[in-house]
Amino acid sequence: MGVDYYKILQVNLNAKDDDLKKAYRKLAMKWYPDKNPNSKRDAEAKFKTISEAYDVCIPECSRLLHFYFMLMRFRFRIRYFVYVEL
Repeated sequence: MGVDYYKILQVNLNAKDDDLKKAYRKLAMKWYPDKNPNSKRDAEAKFKTISEAYDVCIPECSRLLHFYFMLMRFRFRIRYFVYVEL
């Protein structure tokens, strides 16, 4: 079964953007590896899980915008590569 990222961030499925950001920041500060010197490995693993959950749960608009800019970078590289080859 898949991972429930909303459960990791401790928010509801219909949480707003601000709620997601607040939950992420709260948990990230709590599990930041430098703030947990006694259990650095556990904190690092938890921090990575929280970061992954936030990346998945960010708003759809932000993901589409990110995809658009990645596509534009790819298109620019193709144009530059073709221009250099000619």
